[in-house]
Amino acid sequence: MLEFRIRDAVQDDFFEIKRLNDKFVHFTSPMDLARIQHLDFLSTYHRVIEQYDPQTSNSLIVGFLMAMAPEVAYASDNYQWFEQRYQSFLYVDRIVIDSSVQGKGLGKDLYDDLFRFAREHRFAAICCEYNLIPANQTSAHFHQSYGFSQVGRLGSEDSDKVVSMQIVKLPS
Repeated sequence: MLEFRIRDAVQDDFFEIKRLNDKFVHFTSPMDLARIQHLDFLSTYHRVIEQYDPQTSNSLIVGFLMAMAPEVAYASDNYQWFEQRYQSFLYVDRIVIDSSVQGKGLGKDLYDDLFRFAREHRFAAICCEYNLIPANQTSAHFHQSYGFSQVGRLGSEDSDKVVSMQIVKLPS
């Protein structure tokens, strides 16, 4: 029986992280291996979900989540939007779950792990954004289930993309 494990991302995972990101680039943004390494360096939280087969000892990365804390040199308009407004937060830069395992609760497992991490490190909030145009209803429903609410919208000057800026405050 296959097992799923959450663990810290390591450099050996970067090729698989790129493969996953490439499959969902219409919801995220492109990343080459150098960009993944840079974002890993900036991340406060960078974990993967590994699918493990105990019979064969084979494993495969099937998901990942990257999040940044305030005061990192991250040249992302979305991250900077939150940094200009909030002092204590974790910003979810991206979460990707492979389509072969979607619907198994792995996104929820990663978010539960992220929330646990955020509480342990006393962050006041978790922030993210998801696409309004083009619409990403799956992400909207998922984030609403965690209590996220919209605190703004941000459009991109070089595309028709509009994102919903979301936040959930954590108990102190």
